[in-house]
Amino acid sequence: MAWTNRPHRFALWPAAWLGLGLLALGGCTLVPHPLTDADRLAEADGDRAEMFGNEEPLRHPLTLHEAFARALKYNLDGRVKLIEEALSQDDLDLSRYDLLPKAYINAAYTSRNNVNASSSQAVATGQQSLVPSTSTDQNDGAADLLLSWNILDFGVSYFGARQQSNRVLIGQEERRKVIQSLIQDVRRAFWRAASAQRLSRQIADSIHDAEAALPDARKVETEGLHSPVDSLRYQKALLTLIYQLESAQAVLAVSKIELAQLINLPPGQPYSLAVPHDLRLSSVRLPITRMEETALLLNPDIRELSYQKRISVDETHKALLRLLPGITFSYDPSYDSNSFLVNHYWATSAVRLGGYLSNLLTFPVTYRRAGNAEHLADLKREAMSMAVLAKLHIAYQQFLDASKLFRRAQEVSEVDERLYEQIRNRNATDIGGDLERISAKVSAEVSQLQRYQAYAETQAALGRLYAALGIDPLPEDVDTLDFQGLDRALRHAMAERNRLTPAANAEAAGSAVASRADERPAIAASAPAGEQAKLGVTEVAAAIAVDNSGPRSQPKPDASNPH
Repeated sequence: MAWTNRPHRFALWPAAWLGLGLLALGGCTLVPHPLTDADRLAEADGDRAEMFGNEEPLRHPLTLHEAFARALKYNLDGRVKLIEEALSQDDLDLSRYDLLPKAYINAAYTSRNNVNASSSQAVATGQQSLVPSTSTDQNDGAADLLLSWNILDFGVSYFGARQQSNRVLIGQEERRKVIQSLIQDVRRAFWRAASAQRLSRQIADSIHDAEAALPDARKVETEGLHSPVDSLRYQKALLTLIYQLESAQAVLAVSKIELAQLINLPPGQPYSLAVPHDLRLSSVRLPITRMEETALLLNPDIRELSYQKRISVDETHKALLRLLPGITFSYDPSYDSNSFLVNHYWATSAVRLGGYLSNLLTFPVTYRRAGNAEHLADLKREAMSMAVLAKLHIAYQQFLDASKLFRRAQEVSEVDERLYEQIRNRNATDIGGDLERISAKVSAEVSQLQRYQAYAETQAALGRLYAALGIDPLPEDVDTLDFQGLDRALRHAMAERNRLTPAANAEAAGSAVASRADERPAIAASAPAGEQAKLGVTEVAAAIAVDNSGPRSQPKPDASNPH
């Protein structure tokens, strides 16, 4: 083929190189630019719209069921865990592609401003033996596709994908922990807010009456109408009650804000609670041994470490595989437009075997380290199991103690209420009688407040007991439900739980396992349904159930909601 000289083909190349140099220089001159107030304000407005813009409006008194539903649907911490779980699932999907053969495509177009020609020189004489010649076009296009598959890399990628699948399951357990903690916080915050709503006005009136009574108490002391010691003792008791009421008022003032934060209501938005008039409390009828079995089966901390053990085992497999030589199969179809070539299309295939001989030296240490890692995973799970059992017994004892304190506070409140009624009905004609009436009223309000606070602590203890057991008080398919569907499902689950509660006892909990094996658990858990049936998870939840979130009527399951 004839060759022609084209010296001006690349006349623009100096300009191109100059442009690249200017771009590189511009990259070196980059400086940080802090956010302006306008940028942050626009970002804050966007965040506020995302935080509260897609929520169902709350136009009626909030029940405990709805508080749970709103927390599960709208709480931002729960949303963060949900997205983290989705990212973990994406990582698993990406890791599956590592199992496929590697495919690499390469295309190139080359051009020279002169001919790629050369001559030959005799080694012995140093004389030129051939005239200058070329075998390459000045403009040439080439492409090739390289397909390669390494058995060793496939094995490592396979166990890596299995590890990632267990990390997805760990993410689910972590989300379960967040949800359990969220439900526990909502349960306690709801009853603290309920006490604030029920007693705030009464406490404010009592503080006002008590403060108004202080001048009269001081007058009694100065005028000597009673013994000075008795007058001072009465003033001290009155001031102590005012201090207690004001301290409780400060706590109650923020309780509705805390609940609003948990259910993701805008701070400052007024709302009311549907508070039942009577506070009911059921006793735990389940043996602690069955609780231990349930906790060891369903507790998310233990299940997470079980998945970590799987990851450690697969890490051992990966470490041992890396010590083996790798076998690589490759196939490379290629194309070149060079007119001097006889064949413009060709394909190359190869089988290669390679590995590091030093791996033979590190094998004993690698094997020993892998075994220690698996043993460490077992020890961590056993230590966590011991901690969970201790946590369960502590939570159970705290629930029993809180229940006892609540019943005692309820008795004190009833006595104080009757005492106040007796004193109020008396014909108080002197200042001392009026002071006694105010003191009895303040004492009754304090007792009523302590009753609600004791009930809130009992509910918090119940939540800790649920968390220790690993029982999830929500449907398994919570992510697929809208707010109304989630609320209906929670109502149905709690109604079913209430239906089982009166008949729940140690014998029924064990005998109901077989008869309820095909029924959906009243409170869903993350364990497979078969495992739940074996240990009677439904009966466990029913036996420790306490439902004081609303009227005792049990709503019928919605026909449109199969859950």
